[in-house]
This record gives sequence, C-alpha cells and structure tokens, in this order.
Amino acid sequence: MTSALIQQQVLAQAKAGDLGGIAGLLKHRFAPEGITTRVRWLGRDRLLVELEAAQAPQATVCLPVIERGFQQLAIPHLVRVDVAAYQQGREPVVWRQQVSLTPTAVAIDLAAWLDAGSSLQSSIITVPQPLQPTLPQHVEPMCVEPGCVEPKPMQQYLSFTLGMANPGLLAIEAIQEIFYLPWQQILPVPAMGAAVLGLHYWRGEMLWLVDLNDLLGRGGLDTTALSSVSLLVLRWCNCRLGLMVQTVGEILPYNPEQLQTPRGLFNADLEPFITGYHRESSSIVLNPAAILNAAQQQSVHDGMCPL
Repeated sequence: MTSALIQQQVLAQAKAGDLGGIAGLLKHRFAPEGITTRVRWLGRDRLLVELEAAQAPQATVCLPVIERGFQQLAIPHLVRVDVAAYQQGREPVVWRQQVSLTPTAVAIDLAAWLDAGSSLQSSIITVPQPLQPTLPQHVEPMCVEPGCVEPKPMQQYLSFTLGMANPGLLAIEAIQEIFYLPWQQILPVPAMGAAVLGLHYWRGEMLWLVDLNDLLGRGGLDTTALSSVSLLVLRWCNCRLGLMVQTVGEILPYNPEQLQTPRGLFNADLEPFITGYHRESSSIVLNPAAILNAAQQQSVHDGMCPL
C-alpha cells in the first residue's frame, strides 16, 4: 500500500472516531516538535488528548492546532476535547484546557437584549461566532416647535457591580460578549500582576482575564465561594480583554452630556479610569482604553494586545 493510500486510510479512520486514526494524526503533527501524544475517549462525546514533552508544551501553540484539526475532522457526536499537558518526568498536569467544538449557550446577545427588553437570563443564546452587535439608537420624536432644541441621542451602557460603592458602566460598543466561566477553565500564568487571573481559550484565541476590581486598585473580589465567574469581553481598538466583575446588571440609557466630570469626586488613582459620573444613579462610566493600558502594565510579557 502506498504512503498516500495509508494517509487516506488513517484520515478516514480518524473522521469515523477511531482512536488509532486520531492518535496517528496527532503523532504525525506533534512528534516532529518532540511532543508525545496520547488520546482516549471520556464518554461518547468527549475526548482527552494528553501532550508530553521535555519542556511542557505551550498552550498558545497547541490549542489552536488541536481545535482546527478536530473542527476539520468533524467526528460525529464529538462536542469537546479536553487537552492536558505534562512535562516529562513530572506527574502533575502543567495545564489543562477544554476545546469546545460546538457553540456554547453562555453568550449574551446585547442587541437582542436591547430590542426585547428581556431579562439577562432569557437573552442567553447560542452563538457560532464572536458577537458583532448592531445596536439600535434611541430616537426621540422630531421637534417641530419654533426655537425647539433637538435632544441629544441617548447612549446605552451596561451596568455591573465591582465590589465598590459605585456601580460601574461601560458603553455597549466596548463590550463584545458576556459569559460565565468555571474556575477550572482558567489557565494560570506565573509572574503576572495581582489583577491577572490567567488565560482562557476563547473562540480560537487566548483571552487574558483580569479582576477588574483589583485592576482599579480597589482590591480583588472575594471569589472563594464561587464555582464560576462573570466575565465581560472588552473590545477596544482591535484588542480584547476578559474582565471579571461581581455581577452583571441591566442595559441603561443615559445622555452622555449629562455625565459629570469625575475630577475631585474620586481618588486620584481612580480618576484616569473614569470618563464620567452619573449622579442620580451614583454610577461611574469607565474608560476602556485606560483599562486595557492598565492590564498591559500588569503583564511582564508582550502577550496582551498593546494600544
């Protein structure tokens, strides 16, 4: 049998879910890099892939390769691949991540939430791609009276609590997604600032996660009793960052011109993060660019997206 026919046979076996075929493809891909692979089923719809090398395999390199490979194989009934990495001669797992091969119903479509006026939980949807919300603008009736001044359009803000006295607000345009993440799916990264929780493999990329309360200098949130965390995916200037918040509230409309300057109202170290203050709701509007810059300074690597 020729080499080409053997490869076709192995590929066909892998697509059918045969462990020998899957193991053969993984070995062909990772063996040249000195990585030994092991694979086994964890039930009907989950697969475990173990990677081992003299130096622990890097998650940022291996996870995208594994996700692309299994997406292309399209193995029937396979919905999740658990990936565990080991260093040769050391038994404890170095890192472990889950690769979902089907959309997970944990994202909030903010545009649909606005349109329907529904609760947060009833707006949870299944999304195959990162959300690109088209947000409706609040339109006031046209003013026809002589001398009448047209009202300014309202800006939509997502409200959330941080563990501070004042609720936080972020413009909807700066938020790509809301989701809830179990602790075990966060990959710790050593030598990082106190606010950095670690990395999570999110929609084909490694997403940095930070405790927003800690990043603002207000101390880390108490998460000892939590099995999962609330995260906002901040999107600004083509950069993305996961922000852990205490709870997510509702979407609220405010006139940007009615927001007060924060100068003199807050501590000097907090002021750069605030673009405005809404006195009636005692809410602070946070600056996405300042948040991303502060997160970049918390990292000793260049992995975070610079502005």
